[in-house]
Amino acid sequence: MAEQLSKVLQQPIVVDNRPGGLTVIGADRVAKSPSDGYTLFLMPGTHVLTPYLVKSVPFNPITDFTPVALVGTQAFVLSANSEQPYKNMDEMLKYAKANPGDVSLGVSEVNSLVIASMLQSLSGINFIVANFKGAGPLTSDLLGNQISLTLTTPTIMPHVTSGKVRALAVSSRDRLAFLPDTPTMAEIFTGSNVDVQTWYGVAGPADMPKDVVQKLHDALSKVLSTPDMKKRMRDIAIEIPSDTGPDALARQMNNYKDRMAPLLQAAGIKPQ
Repeated sequence: MAEQLSKVLQQPIVVDNRPGGLTVIGADRVAKSPSDGYTLFLMPGTHVLTPYLVKSVPFNPITDFTPVALVGTQAFVLSANSEQPYKNMDEMLKYAKANPGDVSLGVSEVNSLVIASMLQSLSGINFIVANFKGAGPLTSDLLGNQISLTLTTPTIMPHVTSGKVRALAVSSRDRLAFLPDTPTMAEIFTGSNVDVQTWYGVAGPADMPKDVVQKLHDALSKVLSTPDMKKRMRDIAIEIPSDTGPDALARQMNNYKDRMAPLLQAAGIKPQ
């Protein structure tokens, strides 16, 4: 995206990776930068939840940033190794109830942990929830049938396509275009309204001039509408929204925080 944005704006863009602290390190640098539009932040959904996840966050994750564009959303997929004795969600739930303590569920980040907590509450089943440090080891253990189930982003899709893994359910409100036969958790647990997705946006420091925000959004919108970028996003299962504007990102930031905060508390997740 940075490469194509550079072409649209006709100026170089330097990608500065600042890992660590659930993006707090990188976000803090952006929050403390001049509000001239030359320092931007690729914001993941968990950014607005950092006060609930990290102790002593040095910024307000909403008011210290200027929304520029909502880039896309990404659901989670509940998957099983194809050697497991169930082919769909209904069979898995029946098996787990009949064999307590036999079904393990791997997660690797906060959203999947929240979904795991919701799944246990809605089903009345105590899965053996295992926390992994990253999707790589999690997927490796699923493929090796060392863990029964995983909750991951749709990056698991190549293994679903190959037949090594079965997709049992998705965490989005609506079914996914590339998994039309896989039900949503909201369908399975009627009345639950399960809708937990991650998302990505572009933001800058607080108080950016409106004309600068508009120029950056227009450039990003142009990039996101190209066939090449649409394909790249589709390949990693990120859905580009119809409204990518600054107001759409602002709504997403606030709504996500309001919806997820009580779910984090219900899952017993505390700042570390």
